Amino acid sequence: MPVSELLGRVSSELNDIAAQVERLHPLVSAQSSQLAGSDPHYAQALQSFDHIEQKLRCLAGYLDEIGTGMSPVWQLDPQAALAAITLSDLAAHLAGQTSEQPNAARSGDFELF
Repeated sequence: MPVSELLGRVSSELNDIAAQVERLHPLVSAQSSQLAGSDPHYAQALQSFDHIEQKLRCLAGYLDEIGTGMSPVWQLDPQAALAAITLSDLAAHLAGQTSEQPNAARSGDFELF
């Protein structure tokens, strides 16, 4: 697999995670208006939440830029590293595969209850 392609996939996943964190902002803000004003540690935690999103987006852009400038000749085999990814959908995205069973829970997958 071209290294630039893998970096693009990781960048895309980081952007997706950042978007998920961003969608949580209203939930966190709704619960925090009273606590943030009275507890400085809580206010710092809220700022950290926003900082996490910003860092994810920055890392995604960084990896994307590195991949864009990289020679397509540079290749690697990511299979051994993919074994460390325990979420099957994430591993499939990084491997360039599409999910065959989008609604089926597989080993290591997160399930909402």
